[in-house]
Amino acid sequence: MKKRNEQEWRDLFAQHAVSGLSAQQFCKTNDLCPKHFSMRKKQLGLGQSAFMPIVQAKHSTPASLPPKNTVPTLVLRQGSCALYFETMPAPDWLAQFVRALA
Repeated sequence: MKKRNEQEWRDLFAQHAVSGLSAQQFCKTNDLCPKHFSMRKKQLGLGQSAFMPIVQAKHSTPASLPPKNTVPTLVLRQGSCALYFETMPAPDWLAQFVRALA
């Protein structure tokens, strides 16, 4: 098994986030141990998704608020759509996400 530094792990987690694959599939494709992948994700504080739960408003407007009792760290808006992040995503993941939307 290859020894990776923290940034290499963060890059892998960012790649996984945009891959559309399950963790199991991603690990198999990238020759990673699923248990070690999960353990490192938790160690780096990435065990929870940066996305908040999806809430569909009855009347969607650009000024829609996030679910009650939450304070987003980051809000990305496009037209009447908004993504609320509870925690700041990894910069590499965010850059890949924005490129994917472009």
